[in-house]
Amino acid sequence: MHTIQLNIDDSIFDKFMGLLEILPKDKVEVTTQNEYPSISFEEAKQKVQKAVNSISENKGIPLNQAIEKILQS
Repeated sequence: MHTIQLNIDDSIFDKFMGLLEILPKDKVEVTTQNEYPSISFEEAKQKVQKAVNSISENKGIPLNQAIEKILQS
């Protein structure tokens, strides 16, 4: 068996995964790495904007919990 790593653009990822579905299940194994998935600049911008907007609404977790969560990753 061979192993390859692909970087697939978000715009065609679902189509690509659909193509894999037609291949024999006993011949192709899709695995994921335990890394944070790549996100586009637009997705990152939206996440930051959502976080900034949540500050005034007092949503989120306390800073010490956030730091602990990061350190445990």
